[in-house]
Amino acid sequence: MRLTQAELDASALDPATLRLAVEQVRVNGYVVFEGVLPGDVVDELHENFMRLFRRHTDSTDQNRGANRYQMHLPFAPPFSAPHIVTSPFALPVIRALLGDDCVCQYFASDTPMPGSEYQAVHSDIHRLFPGMPVAPPTFAVVLNVPLVDFREDNGPVEIWPGGTHLMPEDANMLELAESMDSRPCIMPRGSLLIRDIRMWHRGTPNRSGAPRPNMAMIHARHWLRTSYPPIGIPQATYDGLSEDGQRLFPLEDIGAHAGRYA
Repeated sequence: MRLTQAELDASALDPATLRLAVEQVRVNGYVVFEGVLPGDVVDELHENFMRLFRRHTDSTDQNRGANRYQMHLPFAPPFSAPHIVTSPFALPVIRALLGDDCVCQYFASDTPMPGSEYQAVHSDIHRLFPGMPVAPPTFAVVLNVPLVDFREDNGPVEIWPGGTHLMPEDANMLELAESMDSRPCIMPRGSLLIRDIRMWHRGTPNRSGAPRPNMAMIHARHWLRTSYPPIGIPQATYDGLSEDGQRLFPLEDIGAHAGRYA
């Protein structure tokens, strides 16, 4: 979806846009707001990310397949900026889907390097209620923020929209996905991709000459517990969040030493 200039200027979604975005996630599994972050914000995010990422890859083995890295992010500027943590475009959609008391449980990134390969098709969570004949409403979503343009050649996320987030019982995901329509998420840097955590997807090969960094946050209904490590938030950073921002992190490691998660 392309937001209007009026929405961008006001940093607020029109009620009709919000309603349409929520329904797209509920029915199709995802929605994209294209290129909504200011260019200078994305420049600063990318510069700081690559500094951390180079240090990370020098000391860590690839952990998401060949030439592909997951890296937790420090909860500190510029990553903790309001544009990201309390996005006036993403957060209203997320709260409409998950409730006003939803929480953020994951603050990290996914980056395929040149030479990365296809991942297996997967969902980011197991079925909550095996054997249940109907799918429960959305209970968690992933917010992705591309820090470079997602192009055909640099390993865009490939998604299977239109119902895979409903996780049909006993579906053979790997076999079925081969005969179903999928699409790469081609989008400009600074976009916001909101997808149901259950949606089938995979990473694709990066055939370009540069990493393809992508921030990732997981928001969930307040009762969902995951095995992700707590987000370490220095006290000063937490105190600097708006009340809206603080409400998102009731279960995280508030007061963590800044260097611990850097």
